[in-house]
Amino acid sequence: MNAPTHLRGIAALRPLRGRHPAVVVCLDDPAPFEARAAELAALEGRLVVEREPGDLSTRLGRPSVTVCDRFLEIELHAAHISPEEAVKTVRWLESRCEECPQSGVDMAPHTTHGRAPA
Repeated sequence: MNAPTHLRGIAALRPLRGRHPAVVVCLDDPAPFEARAAELAALEGRLVVEREPGDLSTRLGRPSVTVCDRFLEIELHAAHISPEEAVKTVRWLESRCEECPQSGVDMAPHTTHGRAPA
């Protein structure tokens, strides 16, 4: 699945930039992710859901789940990502130290979908 490396060009997400990591869900049934919204919020993350095909689906694909950091850099993007994996990635994004070079490698969660290209 081809995806951009960041989501900064999407106007609907701009209010999150610099403030909150985001989990962008383009699914017909986002209920499993909505059930974890409070857990994401406790991590300062935000859940963005697109139930019907629209701009996010056009840009990211449908079905798709995209996890990005506070600066809307894509960390994880795939057609099928579990809510647990999305929350785990947000937890890692919020605990890593941007100034520590090893934090991006050694502490990265091991996912079934891999990381977005740098």
